Amino acid sequence: MYTKILIAVVLISSFAFPQLNDTTYSLSTELGVGYSRYFTTMDYDDLNQNGFSGTVRVMWNPEHLLSLGLESGYQYLYSLDVSDFSTEFGNTNVKASMYTIPIFIIFSMKVLPNIKLSAGSGVYLLFNSGELFGDELRSNQVSIGAHMGISYTYPLNNSMAIGGELLYSYFSKLQDQTVAIQFLFVYDLFRY
Repeated sequence: MYTKILIAVVLISSFAFPQLNDTTYSLSTELGVGYSRYFTTMDYDDLNQNGFSGTVRVMWNPEHLLSLGLESGYQYLYSLDVSDFSTEFGNTNVKASMYTIPIFIIFSMKVLPNIKLSAGSGVYLLFNSGELFGDELRSNQVSIGAHMGISYTYPLNNSMAIGGELLYSYFSKLQDQTVAIQFLFVYDLFRY
């Protein structure tokens, strides 16, 4: 019974999703810019969880569906600006912010001609800055993390495409996450 179902699935997929043209290997770059929202357990009224998100990917796209690449970028996580914050040492103005730079290995797969799923893992370089009692504070951390996304691209010609992407990111050190929506520009650097 299972053998018949497997044979039917293979036959249907080979006729329903044929390769319409000869594909080649390519090296492409993907640039994304957009809006991100930071989800955290911090509970401050003046916490700004909205920010800018930008990604740069270099992807190797072989003939089969699975692509491999490297990603980096920038993601603004949060800012906090509280006036007259009460502490045991007295009242002060508090300013704090955090952004991250991811360094990831990315896997992606086209599930339909214009729709791609991606997932990656690596490290987030976390950069914190702030001001408390008139003193400037800075710290850097490294966090393991992962993200996954779905993107839609519309080809402009054989080497360029534009579209959009929805990304979900998780930071293990903070146990927080972000959701980003980005405009995406894809350019094939070369094909071979």
